[in-house]
Amino acid sequence: MVVVAGVLFAYHANLFLDRSTATDRARSDKQAQQAVDREQSAFVSTVTPLDYDRYLPEAFTVLLDRPLTGGEQATLTALNGHRERVWEFLEPLGGRVVEHASYVEPFEDGNENRGHAQTFDLNLNSDRAAGLTINNMTAVKDSCHAPTAQTVVTIPPAGAEPRQGLLWDLTGGPTDKPHGPYVLDEGEPHEGQLYFRRNVVELGNGQSNMAFRIQPEVTTHTCRWHIVASYTDTTGSHEQRIPSGAGTFTTEAIPSQPVQYFERVPGSGWGCVGTVSRQGCPATELVQLPTPPTHRPVPG
Repeated sequence: MVVVAGVLFAYHANLFLDRSTATDRARSDKQAQQAVDREQSAFVSTVTPLDYDRYLPEAFTVLLDRPLTGGEQATLTALNGHRERVWEFLEPLGGRVVEHASYVEPFEDGNENRGHAQTFDLNLNSDRAAGLTINNMTAVKDSCHAPTAQTVVTIPPAGAEPRQGLLWDLTGGPTDKPHGPYVLDEGEPHEGQLYFRRNVVELGNGQSNMAFRIQPEVTTHTCRWHIVASYTDTTGSHEQRIPSGAGTFTTEAIPSQPVQYFERVPGSGWGCVGTVSRQGCPATELVQLPTPPTHRPVPG
């Protein structure tokens, strides 16, 4: 009987202890889970260059870091301006595509700057259990310098079709403040509006990832830059850099005085300016060296 009584006493004592401490243990476990959750990065950003082998803009320029040889010039001018074949030839030589500005007028804040862009896809994803809200993204220039490409190939010399996504104005030099991001959405009434004036990005807590097509535009300077994302969660307001660490994006400008300049004039053939062979360039008198888009300082 003594043994039975002791067992029953121990059982009920443990049961009482479990019940009396259950709330504290649950609270402690929840706090530990939240602490582990907050140790993770708020969100992860993934940058993907556009695949121009699958999608090539109607109007674009290719930049190269060296002049084309005589044989390469002959090959280029023999391609008759076929967009895909020109890119297929120049890409292995180190060519980079620069897209002509999509047409957006006017921007919501009165900004009139337009430049040339190197577009990329930005994907944001969070594995956090708790939700977070990105309420602003700001572009920050790290450095800007004169464009260094030596060869410029343009097909054709006209504007490009609009593209959905977000546009940042990085035009001008290192002291010119970036503006945006603006909405790019052809034919929609909110095109040209400041995106974060009316929108936020919800991540974490099982939310789907958020994908943006980013179109940063420059004029006279090639710029290295990054994004500062401002977000809030249950602990308050924070900021996170995109890309992480000391990473930057680079957006190239088209030089106004390249060593070689090739432009396909519709209906007239190639025009070739600079240190180039004039053979295969019947439209040379119809082209001029590229002029950067107009940059006007924007108040604020």
